[in-house]
Amino acid sequence: MSPHLASRTLYDQLFFKDQRLADYVPRTSVSVDGLVRVVGTPRRNSGGRLHLVSGLARLSSWSDQLSGLVIDGAAASTDDLRRKLAQASDVSPLVYLTADPGDLALSLVREAGGVVWGWDSSSLAGGLACPAVTEGLNAGSVIAGVPVLAAAARSETIVLTPGAGESSSLDIALGELRERLVRLTSSPIAPQTPTHHHGLRWAWGVFNMISMLPTSPVSYDRHAGRGPYITRLCEVVPIARSLARSSGNEMRAHWSGVSDALADALMAAEGEERMGYLIPWVATSAAERQRTLLVVRNSASRASAVDALNESTHTPPGWEKWVTVGSLADLVAGRIVTEGLSEIRLSGPPPRGRSGLLGLPPAPILSVLTTGPLECRRALRQAVSARSALHTIREETIARSASRLSVHATPALKGQPPNAVRLLSGGTSVPRPSWTALLKSDGPWDPLDVDLPDLLRRVVAEGREVDETRAPAPARVEGGAALTQVTVLTVEVASEGGGMVLLVAPNDVVTRRRGVELQKVAAKSLVKDDVIYLVDHAARGDLLGVVIRKLSESPAYAPLEGLVSFWHGRARLVADSGMTYGEIHHRMHGTSISSAQTIGTWVRGQVNGPHDPEDVRRFARAVHDQVLLAQAERVGWALKTLQIVHRKAGRWLSTQIASARPHRDDALIDANLDLRVSDLLESVTAHSVRGIDRTPHSVPAHMAGHLFTPDESELALNQLRLT
Repeated sequence: MSPHLASRTLYDQLFFKDQRLADYVPRTSVSVDGLVRVVGTPRRNSGGRLHLVSGLARLSSWSDQLSGLVIDGAAASTDDLRRKLAQASDVSPLVYLTADPGDLALSLVREAGGVVWGWDSSSLAGGLACPAVTEGLNAGSVIAGVPVLAAAARSETIVLTPGAGESSSLDIALGELRERLVRLTSSPIAPQTPTHHHGLRWAWGVFNMISMLPTSPVSYDRHAGRGPYITRLCEVVPIARSLARSSGNEMRAHWSGVSDALADALMAAEGEERMGYLIPWVATSAAERQRTLLVVRNSASRASAVDALNESTHTPPGWEKWVTVGSLADLVAGRIVTEGLSEIRLSGPPPRGRSGLLGLPPAPILSVLTTGPLECRRALRQAVSARSALHTIREETIARSASRLSVHATPALKGQPPNAVRLLSGGTSVPRPSWTALLKSDGPWDPLDVDLPDLLRRVVAEGREVDETRAPAPARVEGGAALTQVTVLTVEVASEGGGMVLLVAPNDVVTRRRGVELQKVAAKSLVKDDVIYLVDHAARGDLLGVVIRKLSESPAYAPLEGLVSFWHGRARLVADSGMTYGEIHHRMHGTSISSAQTIGTWVRGQVNGPHDPEDVRRFARAVHDQVLLAQAERVGWALKTLQIVHRKAGRWLSTQIASARPHRDDALIDANLDLRVSDLLESVTAHSVRGIDRTPHSVPAHMAGHLFTPDESELALNQLRLT
């Protein structure tokens, strides 16, 4: 059951090797009165049938005859699904597909004995790494092309904020409106009537519309049209006040507060603050010839945004060749081509039902434009929660659903981007990914921003004869400009094979030891006898970060990571529970922590977790989390072990670099994990500075940060002088 009509013809294109699936199990057409008609003439009719319907009503008369039921989460409301599951409880298996990480129907499906099937970015990356996908790249795609899936597998969600500490009248007004709606929704005296429930749904819909409104309400209404199912923004305040008058005395104050907050929000939206950021972003996209997509709430918002961009004197002619403006519904339904996009930008935080976009966007970067700190915090929570929930659903798919259906579920691929959700100030330019290349990309590797796990995977896949360290980086970005030539100093350093020359930009950061002091400094500050530490032929990089990433490649490390991720997911649920950190701290009897703010660092994920393993159990009891309580002992062990390993790795690295004591390459870092110092030394090399030539030389960008022999360096510089 799916609301997408395209799925009917897509099924006809599915093949197993050279055999079409529809020739064995044909699809059918089901009329409104329940009559079934086979589509086409199957050549090898096996007797099976695939009934593709758009709604639950088509199944009312014969659902008990089905041997299996697959439901797309977008095909039915929670109430309709509850009624249908009560009627079709004997259908087995029941499979529920969802892209909504907060889908309320998930618990209904589980209670009915069904299974949930979902995806996250790591599972897409794992699927693309399978040989079957690689061998079939020329077969053509049915639903989504490999480039789109590769972008989703390595996607990042960026929350754009105006600037540190900056607020706006729109942000304040939307924050007040949301607070009023929360009070209205959670009021214990709210009547359980259809009118009240429809009013709540309407009010939240208006809030979501204003939250993504790029233009003024007047401009929106100009394109909204008229009709019984169309909401015009000039009418929402009178409607809210009418609901207040028709409510009982207890609820009248709540609805009056909502109507006043709506009036303030619409007044603030007249300033078109979002367009002030979107217009320069569109101009930059066109100037840099980068294909981007601006997503707004609906078709009326789309029309008003296109008019505003055309009317602006700051957007270049032909901007629409590079920037597409589309609605949220069109993007979710797959009616917008996303292949080749550099960025998808949402004009504001999306509704909760569309938060799956934040967890698995069909582009390398999905950014959310916010107007101040209140909206920024909400978007950050929404993005982190969406990715965490999708990951949990995928874990359920692999551990439970796949075995019950006797099918294979693609395992997750390790080494996903560490900055899957990040914060960025400004937002008038197209952000760059924090990772260097898409999965299966043949693009150049930037040696100054190395992702070691990804590099190792590519070397194994392409063969060791590929010299990744010499792959040219044609440009580096400095101050927003892409430079193909950079100015460098020539640093002569000692190496195992003799003297080497490092070409490094004066302000590139290097890790330097002078005496016993270890610092990160600009390369121009180096002097003779300094010792510098290079990471995989690069002149910058966080050494401890590399060590921890190297550490995480061990199979023995995976259970720790899984349990810690489980802890973070359960701790984040507290943010929406309504409990204060002080209340939780007061209920954690016997804890040694002295400040309730410490609990906030657990909930926000700023630290791995409590230092005392027993605090996991105390926390679970305080927040009444029975799921976490059942795993408290294992989670406490994982957090404690992870802290010990990180501490030992950091301590070893500090003493190793500072030469505080002789190192032993085979010394154990952790006996339980069987990790040795020699496992971590592969990426770190020490070089003593013999001399520095501070004469500036202009060289191609890909030469900066590399070690050369003196002859290679001299030859290259001489050739550059001649040219």
